[in-house]
Amino acid sequence: MLIAGRTLRGGSVDAALLRELCVNAAHRVDPRGLRLAGVRVRNKLDLAGVDVGFPLRFEGCTFDEAPDFTGGSVRALAITGATRLPGLFADGVHVRGDLDLSWSSIVGAHPGIGSRFTAAVWLRGAEVGRRLLLDGSTIDGQGGRTVRADRIKLGGSLRLTRGFVARGEIRVTGARVGASFEVFDAQLEALDLSEATIGGGLLVTGSTIGGRITAGNVAVAGRVLIRDARLAGVDAPRLSVAGPFTVEGATRVEDGLELSYGDFTTVSIGGECRLEHPGGIALDLGGADVRSHVTLEARADVAGTVRVADARIRGNLALSGVTLREPMAGGALLAADQADIGGEVQLNRLSADGGYLGFRGAVIGGAVNAARCTISNGSDRTVFLFQAVVRNSVRLWDGFSSTGYVVLNRCTIEGRLNLRRGSFTCPGPSPDNKGGHAIQAVGAAARGGAALLWTVAEPSVDFRNLTTTVLEDDPERWPERIEVSGMTYDRFGDPRWDRAARLRWLRRQVEYDAGPYEQLARVFRRHGYTADAEAILIERRDQARRAARRHRLSPGGLLDAAYGRLVGYGYRAERTAWLLLVLLIAVSASLYVPAVSGTLRATDPRGNTYAVDGRVVTVDPADPGGIPPDAARSAQAARSDACGDGQVRCFNPVLYAVDTVVPLISLGQRTTWYPSPHTRYGRLAEWWLNLATLAGWLLSTMYVLSFTKLARSA
Repeated sequence: MLIAGRTLRGGSVDAALLRELCVNAAHRVDPRGLRLAGVRVRNKLDLAGVDVGFPLRFEGCTFDEAPDFTGGSVRALAITGATRLPGLFADGVHVRGDLDLSWSSIVGAHPGIGSRFTAAVWLRGAEVGRRLLLDGSTIDGQGGRTVRADRIKLGGSLRLTRGFVARGEIRVTGARVGASFEVFDAQLEALDLSEATIGGGLLVTGSTIGGRITAGNVAVAGRVLIRDARLAGVDAPRLSVAGPFTVEGATRVEDGLELSYGDFTTVSIGGECRLEHPGGIALDLGGADVRSHVTLEARADVAGTVRVADARIRGNLALSGVTLREPMAGGALLAADQADIGGEVQLNRLSADGGYLGFRGAVIGGAVNAARCTISNGSDRTVFLFQAVVRNSVRLWDGFSSTGYVVLNRCTIEGRLNLRRGSFTCPGPSPDNKGGHAIQAVGAAARGGAALLWTVAEPSVDFRNLTTTVLEDDPERWPERIEVSGMTYDRFGDPRWDRAARLRWLRRQVEYDAGPYEQLARVFRRHGYTADAEAILIERRDQARRAARRHRLSPGGLLDAAYGRLVGYGYRAERTAWLLLVLLIAVSASLYVPAVSGTLRATDPRGNTYAVDGRVVTVDPADPGGIPPDAARSAQAARSDACGDGQVRCFNPVLYAVDTVVPLISLGQRTTWYPSPHTRYGRLAEWWLNLATLAGWLLSTMYVLSFTKLARSA
């Protein structure tokens, strides 16, 4: 006993004597305090409510019963190296210096005041001016908690280091720690820090915590560092960390890292870490506010879902080189629905199996980069950007591989949609993808262009109502089944505008739709390829006719087919002119044939009938005196005269053909000369000329309609 400078070593001392010394003989104690070394303290040391004005130090001592400092005060208290310490009662104690329980063996299970729960060490509401030290100690709560230190206030740090072992939960809820909370090379069953405030950092290195760390609503003024630790799980909703939150080294978290609705500067998971919660959430940052980046470094292994739904991440979300597997129910390996990400989403070299990367309704300020990213999810979705807004580009490119289907429906991409050298394969249909498409981009907008230069996209794709500016693709690389109804674009990225290749491309539509043909024709015409545009519209009508024929065969369909073959549905008006010319030549030539021209007759006003070589039948007048002399002479004998000696219009085969074929033009030939059915070939000539007239009307009508573009409205 240090009284006037001496230390009591060995032996034993009664606890009552120590109390007497602290209460009634404090003036006899050296200001440096009372020190006992290797002493056995008999009975219970009861200093509850006592104000001890000097330090107390017990080094290597043993205690028969748990000492009691409840409600008392002491300048400093050290119970170090105790080989037997049945517990400690210190609720409400005020220690102006350090409270040091290092290198001690504490075994006990004592109910606290007003509590039915037991603990080995009670420090509820205690105030420690400097540090709480538990370096190298072993505390066994015998089925209860090891330490109850709710609302403790520490001016310095709290240290559980150097092989510290706790067999039972440590509870320090509502604690106020002025410096760091350090857990180094320790073994704990569980740690509850709820509502605590830590003035320095929260450091867990080289430690094993068999139960969960509970840290809801904790505020950390410094950083959080978890290194080379093995944790059963972390529940830290609404955790606030002013510095970086870092998990590094060979850390393994077995039951999820819950950080939802927290406030962080950065969150970083090292490449050697393993986050495991198969079928559950391995990392939860849902609703969190991260002022910089969230980074999972290359080679990090995550079994479970990474959740950042509704989070605000002002920097990048980086998962490059990470392995994701065994997601929660619903299949999201990365759940970023409604997230607000200010920077890029980096998925390069990421490997994902058995789930998808979900960004439903997310707003992403930078690009989505997924070079050499591999995602396999059977026939289910792989990347889900439904209704997302991406302020930059979406790059599923350069070795990107999707087994399943990519969803870009109603996604707005301010930059480019780049699928160059990507591989997209869907094994079969699913309830949400009945068409079995490898890519769905229905209603999407890619305002910086779309580079659809994939390596493979099978068995089909759906780009209905996609809006973009530049379509950069290879028409031959599109799958055999495509849906592109309503897709609009301003031009093609390839300088070679191959109309034939584009038409083969549109023939791959699952169901015929005229819209893609009209869009293609508009683009060709806008850039000066007028003839190609008309050929595309002709193909549109051909395909429409074929589609209708698959359902039913009608006379109208046959007429439409003839219309297309003859004049290209009105887009080839010159064909009509040529057909009219051919018909004119044919009719003219036929009229030079004696067998045809010999059937023609003409009748003058007196009823005389003429052939093209003269009068055939003469009708004698009732009043010969009324007949002019020249007519009387012609009535006497037939002459070889195609004009009937001036009594009828002269016959001309060419003009007759024009009068027959071309409507709305009358040269008097057809009205004068007609085929007689009483001649040998009269009936045939009559049918031939009538058909020529009908054909002339039809061709002329088609020409007029084509010329005025009325037919194109169909």
